[in-house]
Amino acid sequence: MISSISFHPFISHFPTALLFAGLLLLFLAHKKGKRDDTGAASFNLSMGFIAALMADFSGMISVDMTSQSTVDVLGHQGYSFLVTVLFAFALGWSYTKPFSSTALFIYLACTLAMLASVFSGYQLVFS
Repeated sequence: MISSISFHPFISHFPTALLFAGLLLLFLAHKKGKRDDTGAASFNLSMGFIAALMADFSGMISVDMTSQSTVDVLGHQGYSFLVTVLFAFALGWSYTKPFSSTALFIYLACTLAMLASVFSGYQLVFS
């Protein structure tokens, strides 16, 4: 690490939790047939996107390339960048067309990318 204090472990949990909470709220609004009740879901996705940006930048600052293999670190950074881009698309679609087939595809892709990022981060910490 560049500094002895890293905010990445504290911030990195928020995008995952807010993504899944936002998608759960979207699912509940769709299930109840209340298509206008997506405001809380969109707010969660907005906060999750901001947290993802903060996690990305704090991760880039706090990375220690000497203690991990470069392939593992760059893999995690790649998944994290992909999640952030897909998060932005999911956020946009949650405000405009939250239940379209394109939006559902983006939500699924963002979820899978998030799981890959979480798993690669887990491997960095516990391997």
